[in-house]
Amino acid sequence: MKTNAAKRTVPVTFLYDWDVPSDRDRQTVMYEFAANGAKHLVLSDTLIKKIGGTPNLYRQLRSEVAAAGLDFVDAHAPYRGDCDPNCPDPAVRPCMLARLRLTLQIVHDFGVKTCCVHIGNIFYEGYTAEQMRDAVCRTLDAILPLAEELDVTMCLENIFRPLNAVGDVLYFLEKYPSKCLGACFDSGHANILQNGKSIPNCVAHKSFGDYGFPVPWETDVLGRMLPYIVNCHLHDNDASADQHLLPGKGTVDWKALVPKLLSAPHLACIQSEVLPLRAQQPIRPLCEKFAELFGGI
Repeated sequence: MKTNAAKRTVPVTFLYDWDVPSDRDRQTVMYEFAANGAKHLVLSDTLIKKIGGTPNLYRQLRSEVAAAGLDFVDAHAPYRGDCDPNCPDPAVRPCMLARLRLTLQIVHDFGVKTCCVHIGNIFYEGYTAEQMRDAVCRTLDAILPLAEELDVTMCLENIFRPLNAVGDVLYFLEKYPSKCLGACFDSGHANILQNGKSIPNCVAHKSFGDYGFPVPWETDVLGRMLPYIVNCHLHDNDASADQHLLPGKGTVDWKALVPKLLSAPHLACIQSEVLPLRAQQPIRPLCEKFAELFGGI
């Protein structure tokens, strides 16, 4: 599936939550996507972690995706724990940096040009926000030269957590004006920070409040990020939680979002981040919905 954005051909790629019991099940899912018109898949954090721990999967996965008539477009770096750039602990930073370097090499070797990276999902006890921001800067100083050498664009994602809100993403993008550092716009996360303020159980209240921060409510996340967007995560929710639903099953305004997103000057790919297993979403209507939104398969 591809769409034309500002006279560019932009591929549409599909994420799957690959917690499947066997290689055969993984291959079946790939054939199911292909049978319903998909052409591209996401090299997900789950697959990258599996490749890192199972060397024979490095070759096998390429054969599987090719046999299904698919390829990988876009990637997502492993995250949480000590995987994220904000890790300030000197005892574990070398491992974090090695893991991120390995991720970029795997992404490059699979022919993928864009990789989403979370700034940091957790706050480290005993460290301040400024110390973690400094850790991110030191990570970018160390990692960006490799990204530029491999021609892989690292895309910082807007999330509904401290250090990951829109202002944080823009801070690092403006501080590091590299051709291999861009933004990953997440529609579900944007919806939470735009429409969750009046929802008492909105996840943003807790994610910021637990650390004593006010929630940075937004009115136009996409507009603020538009000049920097390289890839995107498209999914829906009701603004209370990160549900990864099919577009149209939540409160995201897709009629307004789609044309605005397609005007992003550096948009390289469009990603479905609907999670079929978590959302109990069959693959056929998922492919049909993205064909409807982005002009056919």
